Amino acid sequence: MRKFLISIPMYFFGAYALLGYVMLMLIFIGILLTPLLGSILDIDVLGNVISIFEVLLNGGAVGWITLAWTFGQFFIAHALHKYFRSILKT
Repeated sequence: MRKFLISIPMYFFGAYALLGYVMLMLIFIGILLTPLLGSILDIDVLGNVISIFEVLLNGGAVGWITLAWTFGQFFIAHALHKYFRSILKT
């Protein structure tokens, strides 16, 4: 029963961290495809990413906190997944 109860948050945080890594890879692929398909599809992924950073960094302390939380939550989820996995192995 203990292993089952620990495995639920472990898999949840693992899936959430994986979602963040997939989103990061999709943004990276979008940036790489922008020179090829940018004029056809009218997309500008790099410009959108830069403007998100610009808006958040110009927002003062709240912007910095939002920036840290938005991108740090996936790393926190990965750390929690590893923590629960280590508890499950012992």
